[in-house]
Amino acid sequence: MFYYFLASGFVKKDYYHLFPNFLHLVLPYIREGKIAYVEDIAEGLQNGPAALVGIFSGHNVGKQVVVVARE
Repeated sequence: MFYYFLASGFVKKDYYHLFPNFLHLVLPYIREGKIAYVEDIAEGLQNGPAALVGIFSGHNVGKQVVVVARE
């Protein structure tokens, strides 16, 4: 008896040809305010490690951003 295991990740280039259609479908919702994005911002490089741990433990909401310095 043989067992077969296949693991496959999500590779952006595999779906890049669908991007124009995605924009056509999604942009109207973004313009109408029906879809909004959220950024979870950590201030300062010293908070970077904690932000990274938060990503893997599920504590962040939206896109995690570490602001090193504001000009």
